[in-house]
Amino acid sequence: MPILSFLLGVLLTWLFMSGLMAQGLALFIRIWWPSSSRERELKVDQWLLNNPVQPSSGWRLLGYWKDTSLYRQACSEMAGLLADKACISSQDEILDVGFTSHDQLLVWLDYYQVQHLTAIASDEQQMARALEHCGHFNTLKLIRGGEKALAERPEDSCDKLVSLDCVYHLESRSHFFNHARKALKSGGTLAFTDMVLARPFQDRREQRLLNKLGRISGLLVEDMPIKETYENLLKQHQFEQVEIMDITDDVLSGFCFWFGQHYQNLSSFTRSKMWIRLRLQVWFIRWMLHREQLRYLMIIAR
Repeated sequence: MPILSFLLGVLLTWLFMSGLMAQGLALFIRIWWPSSSRERELKVDQWLLNNPVQPSSGWRLLGYWKDTSLYRQACSEMAGLLADKACISSQDEILDVGFTSHDQLLVWLDYYQVQHLTAIASDEQQMARALEHCGHFNTLKLIRGGEKALAERPEDSCDKLVSLDCVYHLESRSHFFNHARKALKSGGTLAFTDMVLARPFQDRREQRLLNKLGRISGLLVEDMPIKETYENLLKQHQFEQVEIMDITDDVLSGFCFWFGQHYQNLSSFTRSKMWIRLRLQVWFIRWMLHREQLRYLMIIAR
């Protein structure tokens, strides 16, 4: 017993002197007591840039995996599905709120050749990459900002407003819908994806548990609406025609399966804090899917 205590003391001393204990404690605190910042989405220097598993890209979506097993293609398919459901054409003036990569902008500009694109993002690196890869399009206007930038858009300034895989990170869906309604022209279309709860909480204990686990993994469960109430929520903001498509299996299940196949290769290109947070997020999504409590929707509202 004295020998065991001595060895334990030596180990703790070495960990303390080497700084590993301090680093581990700091990492633990950052994960289990995450920042109160609303910007919980994964940052640009994350898990897919310069990834040798597939060609390098800037995509940062969950992807639409119905007909592909490749990440880059899955993201393109998600953007294309949203554009097709929204009937985006070369005659449209588009407002993209919260874009996450320059590749996303290229879909609107290069493939759909929209008349004009205004794109809003809050991250400085995203803006720099968008300018680098898309700056030659004279039909593009980049605006750095978040929900405030959307609130400041002129009335009746766009035909279609799109928001791809980011609404569940916004501070307030109600504010987003209100500002979107103002920015859209008469008869305009709001097209977006969102993560929602499949059912109400059973009790306060379940609510506290899911809220805590959601904060740890970076998903704001406490702010998620219930799937069955989403149409009424949009109609409260003067959207009269609402089409809701449940694409959970082709998005969440597909992404989790892909991540499970490649996470070891991806770990070499991810900072430790981000890597653990990403694995927690995938675990949380899988757990919520197993409980049949999480859904992923594509929504078209006019």
